[in-house]
Amino acid sequence: MAGGPKIKNLPNEPISGLLPYSSLIFVCASISIICFANILEHFIFPWLYPATWADLAAGSRERRRRSFTYHHVAVVLMSILFSLGIYPLSLFIAVGESSNLSRVLWSGHHVHVTTGDLLLIIAQVYCAYYVFELAFRVKFISAISAAHHTGLLIITQTALVLSAGRHSDATIEFYMCIVWGCFDLVAEIPLHTAMIYWRVRRSGSRRRLMHIAYSCYLWQMLMSTSETALTIYLLKVSWARWVLAWRVVTPIVFTLWIATQIYGATLLLKMGNEERRALAADKAGMNSFPVLTHP
Repeated sequence: MAGGPKIKNLPNEPISGLLPYSSLIFVCASISIICFANILEHFIFPWLYPATWADLAAGSRERRRRSFTYHHVAVVLMSILFSLGIYPLSLFIAVGESSNLSRVLWSGHHVHVTTGDLLLIIAQVYCAYYVFELAFRVKFISAISAAHHTGLLIITQTALVLSAGRHSDATIEFYMCIVWGCFDLVAEIPLHTAMIYWRVRRSGSRRRLMHIAYSCYLWQMLMSTSETALTIYLLKVSWARWVLAWRVVTPIVFTLWIATQIYGATLLLKMGNEERRALAADKAGMNSFPVLTHP
């Protein structure tokens, strides 16, 4: 990369011609996610997981029931966003002026779809999911997770507002949001999938559950470390382009982002340790039975 990372020379341009409709996209995405969650709970889960769902539907398991639902919503939604966005995401993050936000991906009769159009839709749908997760939980999330979700929502929406006002930091701020979103998709899809399996196969092999928890912990830490290194590098090479306010705000928001991921990783480690202790207790209990000999 002779010219260095793209953010170093990324031109400041409007994100998308759909920007005036971004709030409508957000509202439609929020309603769609809520409807999808209700369809899952009332129609799909009773048919797909009859035993598991009957157990989770009990009144005392409301918190687990809702987490089971939003894990499914996350897997489906993130998989769709990743499938639709992998091409425009790679174009925007890649080096080269020909792959900017204004690049036309598809052109039809009086209709032109640009990289910025798709990325704007993906960003608004992703924000709608985070609002859904905040509102759907029975017990409110930890303070650090709440700060992470709030920071993500505010900084993404602020990048859109800055773009509407042609602010000098608009495009590079949106670029950083896209980079973090890419890492989030890649990191979260396997974790949500693993948690679904964990709940469905909860009465299965403790050794398998222990391995799943430890694998998820290692995956989360690997992604967090990689994301931190890349973010530090991108901020370093583009530091001269940022105004003072965003030199302060952007690192703070990213710190909350990574702190939440590390907090989630510690919970996965705790789950693995609990299964390891339970497995050791099961083995000790089996070995404590008296040996029966034939007379």
